[in-house]
Amino acid sequence: MHLKKYIAIGQAMFKTVLIYRFDFMFSIIISPMTLILYYFIWESIFRNNQTGIINGYTFPDMMTYYVLSMIIGHFIWNMVGNDLSEKITYGELSQDLLKPVSIFSMFLANTIAQRLFAVIAEVIPVFIISFIIFRLKFISASATLLFFASLLLAFFLNFLISYAIGLLSFWMHKVESIQWLFSLFIRFLSGEFIPLTFFGSSLFTVSKFLPFYYLRFGIIEIFLGKTGIVDSLKFMAIQSVWIIFFYIIIKIIWHHGMKKFGATGG
Repeated sequence: MHLKKYIAIGQAMFKTVLIYRFDFMFSIIISPMTLILYYFIWESIFRNNQTGIINGYTFPDMMTYYVLSMIIGHFIWNMVGNDLSEKITYGELSQDLLKPVSIFSMFLANTIAQRLFAVIAEVIPVFIISFIIFRLKFISASATLLFFASLLLAFFLNFLISYAIGLLSFWMHKVESIQWLFSLFIRFLSGEFIPLTFFGSSLFTVSKFLPFYYLRFGIIEIFLGKTGIVDSLKFMAIQSVWIIFFYIIIKIIWHHGMKKFGATGG
């Protein structure tokens, strides 16, 4: 019965994102242009490198890295923190609390619907373009399966992180600046702009103790075959631990936040 409610929410959200299909079309245009820019930048860098390998990456590896980084970004992206913050700040949360579905489940169903549309409108086109232009190759069937499994876990992890940030609005009226800075922080430490190995062994080691490593860089390493099956399974186990950790954090923040929300007559 509950599953039908979640599906209904997802279907409604799917229809809503169709209204904003222009944004997705714009993304389809921008994504290849960004990849082409990276292509010329790194082609110039590798042309002046005699070994043809930089920090363990060949030029094809580097282009594959940015293609995968973009695909992962499209897949795990969400506006949960911002949307939840607005509901708390402007009192809309009171109405949602009366619905038969929990706030958490509603946001999760909405986000899944959004990302399913993104797979069709953004991820698949990037994959096709990458196969044609950059000759994207699958290293092995096992690496590919592990990649998609870890990608799914990254989606849930990023959702929980964003949700936790949005809950801060119980105590702060405006969290947009925090969300923006934290988003930039996540993108940097997840390896979106450049592989984490380029920042030296110290920062790379530290990054493994943070959840952001498990949102992008480690997943790409799995696809490139730089991580074996056993290590890939360990990687996903750590992803799962972070998911459980943030879920518990959300439960704690929600419990205390609702007390404040009720006390202030929200």
